[in-house]
Amino acid sequence: MRLLYAEALKVRTAPRTLIGLVLGLVALVALGAGSTASGVHRSPLGEEDTVWDVITVATTAVIFTLVLGILIVTWEYRHGTITQTFLATPRRERVMTAKYAISGATGAVLGGLSVLVVVVTMLFWVSFDLTSGQWQLIGRIVFAAALWGIMGAGLGALLQSQVGAIVTAFVWFLVAEPLIGVRFDHFADYLPGGALDRLTARGQVEGIQEGPSGASFGLWGAALIAVGYAVGVAVLGAASALWRDVS
Repeated sequence: MRLLYAEALKVRTAPRTLIGLVLGLVALVALGAGSTASGVHRSPLGEEDTVWDVITVATTAVIFTLVLGILIVTWEYRHGTITQTFLATPRRERVMTAKYAISGATGAVLGGLSVLVVVVTMLFWVSFDLTSGQWQLIGRIVFAAALWGIMGAGLGALLQSQVGAIVTAFVWFLVAEPLIGVRFDHFADYLPGGALDRLTARGQVEGIQEGPSGASFGLWGAALIAVGYAVGVAVLGAASALWRDVS
């Protein structure tokens, strides 16, 4: 508990960065939800389809949780405080576990905030009652945000460079994966971004065929693959923190 409190306190002591991420997330999600919900009368399937589309806007949160996870770890490497942290707690694996726990928790919070923003924004255009399938989608979005927070922390621990980790993440998800998808269509489903897309897509609920067409696996498969990537990167990051010297 002491380590968890210490890591949470470190996040709180970087208010400008945290507030900037939160405000950026809220603005982007509200804009996307508003533009989607405002087209409800133009949708051929009506309000129900629009509600699904607006909820999926909340997946924007995973980008921010990935970056926040990276920052939670690399702040200390950038400012040189990681040495004092490891001296205070020589069991480095405990330090990394605490960082991963806080990264996952803050990721879930940002995911929940993103969902709240889209729901409140949607109320200006659409009156609705969320179905069980839509609640399940919301849960999967929050779960994915938590996983990608952990993955970001693992990537930050692995590279130990704030700029390097953020650039690597964006190059992979925005450039590398789309290029791989063009050349190897079905293989791309098993990459981190493909698994995330499937996890946060619609499921087969109430007769609605949802999710990427031709996906190689279902929602449970996507969840297992996403968890595997998050855990794998976290383990590699922890190994890097254990074996590499810090100065």
